[in-house]
Amino acid sequence: MASFKNFKEDFTKAVNQLIPEDNDESTAKDYMVDTLDDKKKYNMVQDTVQDKDSGTKEGTGYDGVEEKSEGFMEGNEVDMEENVDLELLDALNANTSEENVSAASVGDESETTIICKGTSINGDISTDGSLEIMGSITGDVECQGRLSISGKVIGNCTANEVYLSTERLEGSVKSESSIKVGLGTVVVGDIVGTSAVIEGAVKGEIDIKGPIIIDSTAVIKGNIKAKSIQINNGAVIEGFCSLSNSDIEIDNVFE
Repeated sequence: MASFKNFKEDFTKAVNQLIPEDNDESTAKDYMVDTLDDKKKYNMVQDTVQDKDSGTKEGTGYDGVEEKSEGFMEGNEVDMEENVDLELLDALNANTSEENVSAASVGDESETTIICKGTSINGDISTDGSLEIMGSITGDVECQGRLSISGKVIGNCTANEVYLSTERLEGSVKSESSIKVGLGTVVVGDIVGTSAVIEGAVKGEIDIKGPIIIDSTAVIKGNIKAKSIQINNGAVIEGFCSLSNSDIEIDNVFE
């Protein structure tokens, strides 16, 4: 037993000599160092990611994008205000107001009074709007709008615009703008207006400040005075045609 104990002690010493304690401590130290290095690396990576996230949100992230976008929009608004022609904008606004005023006036003129067929009126008629006569009237007619006559009228007619498509009208016709005598209409009376188109028959003096067109179906018995006259082939005129309403002073030409 003593010999076996001595053998064991000798074997232990031999083993200790083959594996020094310094190597074990260095290996442990190396392992600890490597472990600490990995943890440091991991912590550094986490800190870097957090710093990037915070930097993205605080420095160049959403807030920065919003600040840049707000600045971009403000700059565009300034550029748009500089590029707008204020005079052109005022002119457009003025045209819009004029169109609204004209639309309102048209709306007033569109109020039309209709005298239906089969209705007979003895007496004068006056209206601020337009008037359409399909019945018969004995008396003077005056309206501020458009006068359209397809019925029978015995009396003088005054309106802003006149359109005649009746079989017969006995009385003078006066208009502040245009007059049209339709095909098959007979007018016994004078005609005064700014412009005229004659397709029917007229017996009376015609005085037009502007142009007049005498169609091929027209029959006129009376003198015609206008600024310009267009007579289509086939028209019948018994009377004198004068362009004395033109801008030319005829007497000065021959002096």
